Amino acid sequence: MSKIIVSYRRSDSAATAGRIFDRLVDRYGEASVFMDIDRIPFGTDFRHHIQDALRDADILLAVVGPAWLGQKADGASRIQDEADPVRVEIEAALRQGLTVIPVLIDNAAMPAAAELPESIRDFAYINAAPIDIGRDFRAHMDRVTRSIDAIVARGKSDTGVAVTAASAAKPKRRRAVWISVAALALLVIGGLALAPDVFRPTPPDKTSGDEIIIASKSEPEPQPQAQPNEAAERPAVVARPEPPLPVPTVSPPRTTYRVLPNVSGGVQNLRSGPAVKYPVVIAIPAGATGIAIGACFAAEDNTRPWCAATWRSYSGYISSCCIVDEKSGLPPKVD
Repeated sequence: MSKIIVSYRRSDSAATAGRIFDRLVDRYGEASVFMDIDRIPFGTDFRHHIQDALRDADILLAVVGPAWLGQKADGASRIQDEADPVRVEIEAALRQGLTVIPVLIDNAAMPAAAELPESIRDFAYINAAPIDIGRDFRAHMDRVTRSIDAIVARGKSDTGVAVTAASAAKPKRRRAVWISVAALALLVIGGLALAPDVFRPTPPDKTSGDEIIIASKSEPEPQPQAQPNEAAERPAVVARPEPPLPVPTVSPPRTTYRVLPNVSGGVQNLRSGPAVKYPVVIAIPAGATGIAIGACFAAEDNTRPWCAATWRSYSGYISSCCIVDEKSGLPPKVD
């Protein structure tokens, strides 16, 4: 399956990008969809990190909201900054020939070419897909995934270059078949040459004129051997009782939690430490399910208790204020 990258600006569309990410994961699997590639390890050049993350990708889904340009207080836009991660992602995708699909949310419009730096000005001319984050969200996402399916099926990007693994492998397979046939022929010929006594024709009979007799090396017929008395030599078989089958054990069902649908801001942050001072690992959308938690304990900043948690492929700490057991609806227990 193709690799899909979700690009977004956190201050513009974090919650909606999380919902889009969930839909794509449900359809294509966690191994095929990635987001937050701009989380750079310390001591790493972020430009190289993003380029490496996009090198094996096929599609970049760019979530564009009303604040996608990143308007600053002084009137300038973050997109004009060469160090802006969103700009670096778009630049790398266009340069590497990836299929770029702009997704418009919250009634946003595509930026004009004059609003973009020269390196990503072509982005303004790509046909965008609007997505309503209300009741039409599912229908609009189905239309986006159908477009992704069509791009993957024809095995090419918008640059018109079509190269698939199957088409690239055909000439190699043909060569392998011909090599195998030639090798088999050589083995047959060599076998005949190395066995002079077998299949060697006798000289033609001078009296018959045209009759040729093919002789083969004869071997003595096997002589029958005396069969032993099997009943006498066979040892007696003593029946042994079958060991009892092990009793299967049933593991208790795994308890998972969900984010409350009315959480403030529409997201619940998974952080790298048990307090709001720690960086956000990922913003989990309101109503999201499948959160597994470990121990819960008092917070460092005297707020609600925090719990060690894992959601999809992300791990960190989450506040117990806004998550409940998916089945019972109860908050997590504090150790």
